[in-house]
Amino acid sequence: MRKLTLYVASTVLYTSFIMILALTSIFFIFTYISEAKNIGQGSYTALTAFLYVLYDAPANIYLIMPVCALLGGLMGLGLLANNSELIVMRAAGQSITQIAKGVLLAASILAIFTFLTGAYFAPYFQKKAEVNKTLATGGNETLVLYDTQSLWIREGDTFIHVGKNDTDGTLSNITRYKIDNNTLKSISHGQTAVYQDDVWHVSNITTTDIKSDNIVTKTDKLQQWQNLLPPSLLKIITSNTDFLNLNELIDYIKANKEGQQSANRIWLKFWQIFFQPLSLLILMLIAVPFSLGSMRSSAIGYKFIIGMLFGFSFYIINQTFGPFSLVYNLPAFWGAAIPSILFLSILIVLFWKMKE
Repeated sequence: MRKLTLYVASTVLYTSFIMILALTSIFFIFTYISEAKNIGQGSYTALTAFLYVLYDAPANIYLIMPVCALLGGLMGLGLLANNSELIVMRAAGQSITQIAKGVLLAASILAIFTFLTGAYFAPYFQKKAEVNKTLATGGNETLVLYDTQSLWIREGDTFIHVGKNDTDGTLSNITRYKIDNNTLKSISHGQTAVYQDDVWHVSNITTTDIKSDNIVTKTDKLQQWQNLLPPSLLKIITSNTDFLNLNELIDYIKANKEGQQSANRIWLKFWQIFFQPLSLLILMLIAVPFSLGSMRSSAIGYKFIIGMLFGFSFYIINQTFGPFSLVYNLPAFWGAAIPSILFLSILIVLFWKMKE
């Protein structure tokens, strides 16, 4: 019994990975073609575009995982049916529930992978992709290191640390270090910075000049700094909620930093991280009633086409209902949950019809 479950699970996992590879390759090719128009802007080369698409791949995989699971389940069970293995299993007394256990095991493994991808891998690599692209297309060779809110910027021999980037674009707690021949020459600390007329206006600056024989400290009410990045890029790096991982989303929710509309968007992203793996489980289980009806090859091909329509219908509904819920100010939980609930209802109906 256990060997049978593992055999069904391994078959379905194998065919699911084939579907993941196939659909990811399609996304990769079309995304790269779309990026080709940016090649030549600044230092954005063909290699940079390739890396951008590569870093963006986990986000695309996360979006298509439920569809891949459904198609992989249909392909795996269809393969077993074409080899008459499903007929032998049923003739040996295996129930639909027992066969479904193998599918559920495979779906659980893919669901864990989907959760980790959506919660951690995709946000990290998406942010990396956007930062690299923005720096390259702008012709900026600045080195940037960052976490959720603070970041380090290096341009030549100047190092700048930004302690906080507020949602309104204001920077706080900025420190600039100037180095010459591996020797620290000066330290400037600004209280706040505002971007105006293509330059940062830094207020309440304390500058310490380090000389060979003494140290001189002076203060200024206002200075203009050129070494900081533009607000659009800083927002991508430190405060764009589209690129926050699960832990960072929780921190934002606890801090209550956003307005109502932005808070709904954050909550929607939060709930989608949990409902996407659940949707994968549901869609892969839909493959069971589709595959365990008639075992004729013509019926299997027909059901595979219907399954594809189901999968891509879910993809479209899942991609549109979230923004729809934001526009009409629906609770974020339902914006993330309704696509899963809809297809769970379809799954229940299909299993109920099989038992008739």
